[in-house]
Amino acid sequence: MINNDAKTLVCDKTSPCRRTAERDVASSRFLGDNVIYNSQAGALVFCCGIVFKVSSLPGLVAQHLQSSTLWLYLVMSAIDLLCLLSVYLFAKSGADGNLVKSGSISYRALNALLCLYLLAKGFFYFVYTVIFLTIDLFVGVAPYVIVFVLAAPVVYTGIKGMRALARSAEIFALLLFAVMVVNLAFLEADTDFGRNLPVFALPPADFFSEGLHFGMWLGDLFPLLFVTLKNKRLPYFAFGTGAAYSLVVVIAAVAVAMYGNALPYVYNMLIRIAGFNQLSTEIGRLEWAALFVVIIMAVMGLSLLFWGSTESCRRAVGSSLPAVILFTLLITVVPLAVPTLQDVVAFSTSSFGYAMFALAVFFAVAFAFAAVKHGNLRRRTPAKEDAGTGGEK
Repeated sequence: MINNDAKTLVCDKTSPCRRTAERDVASSRFLGDNVIYNSQAGALVFCCGIVFKVSSLPGLVAQHLQSSTLWLYLVMSAIDLLCLLSVYLFAKSGADGNLVKSGSISYRALNALLCLYLLAKGFFYFVYTVIFLTIDLFVGVAPYVIVFVLAAPVVYTGIKGMRALARSAEIFALLLFAVMVVNLAFLEADTDFGRNLPVFALPPADFFSEGLHFGMWLGDLFPLLFVTLKNKRLPYFAFGTGAAYSLVVVIAAVAVAMYGNALPYVYNMLIRIAGFNQLSTEIGRLEWAALFVVIIMAVMGLSLLFWGSTESCRRAVGSSLPAVILFTLLITVVPLAVPTLQDVVAFSTSSFGYAMFALAVFFAVAFAFAAVKHGNLRRRTPAKEDAGTGGEK
């Protein structure tokens, strides 16, 4: 009797602690599912951080900036690298788990805003992909067929989760990298890299006022905020990042050198590069190889945005279901309801681009601050870190 009474008293006094423990167990269910190796993270950076920057975007930028297209790419790539650095610090710091377990109201609000941001990016990127496939490849196919065929793998992979997406990226990364490098190495076209000059073709005020309309393409990798990184000895994350942004800048320079003022009429630069491959005279046309790269990367990039929106929604409201429903509707119903998909592209490069640019910078600063304040970076010792990561080869 005494022991039972004592147990009852302890249970009554510590009931808030028990509720906290139950909340910690519930939060760990999804925190534990997001553990990936840095090699997989590097592959995700490569597969999901390239395609929307080098497919249709060069032509859109060239409409406004002409020979300054490459220089905008250099500026935006530098800003995007800072965003990715913030993502890496936050993921390594463990701040996400600490903030989820604490039930921080401000962290919930931040994730609610990030969820809306990722939903918007997913919608616009999906429309870009549908336009390219409809206009440049499958001209005679009804748009609704392309929408549903493209949406199915995006939703499926996004729901399967980060581990499935990370493994897929690790499988495809080397193949996609090889195809892109081979296309560039055997490129046979009339190029004039002097078309990227002069550097100051536009006054600085005009350069930034026009260039910041394309703030949409910053922050593609914000979903990686919610992964837990396990280290391998080699810096795979740095390798993936270096390969991705190097190819982005190189393809931007090649695009201007090949087309000059005609670049705005190019719907997909990767397909055009493959079309001018020297090997095509020996083994046939190679546009199919570039098409494989574009579709695989587009599906993976959209799936990453889908997954990121569900994870941020889960942290904001406790459930991922609202984001699952909204993202699915945005890439199935809305594209078919819009009278002209080109109007969506025009809107994304209007003043709306300024808002997306500001949000990307805001998220980078906010999550970097959270990593320093709520993470374990300063408290972690090298011995503990090695013990936790295992130092896999």
